[in-house]
Amino acid sequence: MARFVHTADLQLGMPFHWIKDDPGARAREARLEAIERIGQVARDHRATFIVIAGDLFDANTVDDRVVVQACDRLRAVDLPVYVIPGNHDHGGADSVYRAERFRRVCPDNLQVLMEPAPQLVDSGTVLLPAPLLRRKVSASPTRHLTAELGRDLAPDGVRVGLAHGTVQGFGEVQATNLVDPELARTTDLDYLALGDWHGLKQVSDRAWYAGAPEPTSFKENDPGHVLVVDIPEHGRPPEVQPVHVARTRWVRHDAQLYTTDHVEALDRWFQDIDDPRHTLVRLELEGVLSLTALERLAHVLEVAEARLLHLRRRGPGVLPAPTADELASIATDGYVKTAVDALRARTESTGADAATAARALQLLYRLRVGS
Repeated sequence: MARFVHTADLQLGMPFHWIKDDPGARAREARLEAIERIGQVARDHRATFIVIAGDLFDANTVDDRVVVQACDRLRAVDLPVYVIPGNHDHGGADSVYRAERFRRVCPDNLQVLMEPAPQLVDSGTVLLPAPLLRRKVSASPTRHLTAELGRDLAPDGVRVGLAHGTVQGFGEVQATNLVDPELARTTDLDYLALGDWHGLKQVSDRAWYAGAPEPTSFKENDPGHVLVVDIPEHGRPPEVQPVHVARTRWVRHDAQLYTTDHVEALDRWFQDIDDPRHTLVRLELEGVLSLTALERLAHVLEVAEARLLHLRRRGPGVLPAPTADELASIATDGYVKTAVDALRARTESTGADAATAARALQLLYRLRVGS
């Protein structure tokens, strides 16, 4: 019998350069904290070991603090942890796992499987690793696996494969890091623990991607889980239970804004977000608003940015459409009125500077309202 936790793609040390200052630090810290949550899942489910199917680190160049923090947290898990290098932390000559700075702090319960050799663990479970020794390999990293490999270690033992790569392009000449989706069947594996795909994905009844325990982008499909795998004996199908562990949420939201009511609806949407301090939002904005409504929108977005872990604005954006009363409030005569009339004429044209003129009108209105 084998019961273990399968995870992958923690990518510790991911820089998040586009999240500035304290929010960026919190996003990086959430990835390290994922180790503690994974360990808790393992204890709660009485797992006897953990496998990490590649990309524990985001790069082989991660700084020393990330290495030390990761090793300290893995030590505290207090269970055997087995990891293979992935494409981000591949096992080449410059691998983080070969560096003295890693070896000095590596805990006793962490074993990095740098060679594609069978490993006997847990009194009868055989791990069959397929470590990536380069970022990209044209031949399959699992080509050494056979139905007989590791039989001498435990003839009737549970067989668990570890690989990092893609099953999507199998059979394509140009694809790299390929893993045969039928590998578990052809090599008599009881379970194939896969990494590289950042969302939870079942490949077959005996092959799964755990996905990243913390999301890494707004495009991923169902990230934020680890898998608790229970295999009664060799030849019996595994029982696989996804457990959600992510601290952060990455949300995409589209907003078409043409009235003040639309702006208020967007404000309510932001207010309804659970745990905004750990939520990242990609907001696709589009529309046309009066200058008054634009001022309200600016306030809504300012509060949202302060409340959320991160707010990323995308899309065509919202253009000003000043009403006659709003234009009149900016200036009724003199040079300012001449400038306002000229800007308004440009906003009604099809020239490339129409949007710039609209923004200039918005700025004048803001200065007028604030004076």
